[in-house]
Amino acid sequence: MRKISAQQQGMGMTGLLLTIVVVVFVLTVLFKLGPAYMNYWSLRSIMNSVAESSQPIAGGKPEIMRALETRMMVNDIRNIDAKSFTVKKASENTLDVSLDYERREHLFFNVDVVLTFHHAVVVKGQ
Repeated sequence: MRKISAQQQGMGMTGLLLTIVVVVFVLTVLFKLGPAYMNYWSLRSIMNSVAESSQPIAGGKPEIMRALETRMMVNDIRNIDAKSFTVKKASENTLDVSLDYERREHLFFNVDVVLTFHHAVVVKGQ
């Protein structure tokens, strides 16, 4: 006769439920926080493109803000306003442009997440 192995193989019901709960939690976090990070990465790209512009930006702070706002409209970024940007004179021909803002996202039940974002670039002026 053949000997039957007494060892159980595979995942039990508890392991399967735990795996499903973890996967649902991770997907919930990704779907809730993903758009906030996508907007931030788009804003970083916009700021970097303004800073790496081949021509110096004439007109100081108003012209830099206009360039940022125009690119934000093109990229459909609506939840960040111009108050989040700070433009300060760094030297005679350069300006420091920084972005600081917070975003609150509701995850589930009474759990909320606060995301803080910061990015700074140096823009050439005339």
